[in-house]
Amino acid sequence: MVRTIALASGLLLALGVAACSDPAAKAKADADARAAKVAKAEQRETAAKVARNVKCLSALRWQSAALGSAGIGPVKLYTDHYRDELAKVIGDTTIAADPPAPALNKASVDAYLDWAYPEDVKTLFTAGKDADGDGTVSGKERSAQGFSTVLACIQFVAEMGKGPLAGKDKVGRMYRIQDLRTRLRDKDA
Repeated sequence: MVRTIALASGLLLALGVAACSDPAAKAKADADARAAKVAKAEQRETAAKVARNVKCLSALRWQSAALGSAGIGPVKLYTDHYRDELAKVIGDTTIAADPPAPALNKASVDAYLDWAYPEDVKTLFTAGKDADGDGTVSGKERSAQGFSTVLACIQFVAEMGKGPLAGKDKVGRMYRIQDLRTRLRDKDA
C-alpha cells in the first residue's frame, strides 16, 4: 500500500515537473484556469442579479396593497422595471435551480416568482428579531427588514429615472421615501 502511494506520488510529481517544463502546456493550463475563474465569477454575478431582481419583485408584491395608495405612482411601474432587468440577466439562457425551484428562463419567470414569493416573505421580509429588547417580536420588528427592502427597491427605480420619485431633487425624494417608510412601519404587515 505504501509502495503504491509512493509510486503514485512519484508519478504525479514527474508529470507536474514535465508539465511545468513545457511552456505551451503551462500556458494552456494557465489559460484554462483563468477561463474557469472568469466563468465562475460570471455565474456568481448572474446569480446575484437574479436574486436581487427576484427579491425586489417579491417585496413589491408583498406590499402592493400599501404601495398602491402611497403616492409613488403605479406599482406596475416598479415591477416592470425589475421584470425587464430580470429578462436582461436571463437572456436566452435557462438557469438551472435546485428542486423544488423551477428552472428560470424567460418563459418560466412567473412560475419562478410564484415559487420564490412565499419563501421570501417567510425568510426575508417577516423574519425580524426583537429590536427593542422587550423579549417579544412585534409586527413592526418582524417586518422592518422587509420594509427596508421594499423602500430600497423603490428608491433604486427612482434613481434610475423612473416614476414620480425620479428627478434631481434628491432631498425631496429622501423625504418622500422616509414618509413611505413611516407609513409602512405604522401598519403591521
